Amino acid sequence: MLVAALASVLLTRWTASAPAERRRIACLLFFAGLAVVLVATIMPTQLPGSGIRYISLTPGGAFFDSESAGMYPMERRMATATSIANAAMFVPLAIFWYAAAKRSSGRRVLVGGLSLSVGIEIVQLIMNAGRVVDIDDVLFNTTGALVGVLVAGASARWGGKGPKGGRHRVDPSEGAVART
Repeated sequence: MLVAALASVLLTRWTASAPAERRRIACLLFFAGLAVVLVATIMPTQLPGSGIRYISLTPGGAFFDSESAGMYPMERRMATATSIANAAMFVPLAIFWYAAAKRSSGRRVLVGGLSLSVGIEIVQLIMNAGRVVDIDDVLFNTTGALVGVLVAGASARWGGKGPKGGRHRVDPSEGAVART
């Protein structure tokens, strides 16, 4: 509840502020979101080095592969909820990343989301602390980043501030980035 209250105060201030101030607030929200994502994905569930390495490189393995054949209904629901959570945590991250960057493009944010997700999986593999390294996590995280980019781009366009060709220019009168 504290995080939601802080986010609402920052978002209210964001909408009433100048472009440079909006970028600073978006940057703060991005780093807060990044911290939450890293804690949620990298926090060990057991002592580092003591886990059994489990790597799933089959896309959709928990849903369509032989891996899902022996699952109980509760395990299937858990796999679905985890996949949705993986996508959902990258949506606001991508939105704030897009808003915080001076020269951002949807493509850069999407590649950054993919890179972050792959990096998280590599850290999980190296730590070997009870986390499953799963290609589905990368796919759902990247899908969440894509949704965030689409929402941020649509929001910027509807607000009259979105890129028309994906190019940005610096507005010398404000010293801020304007999208053209």
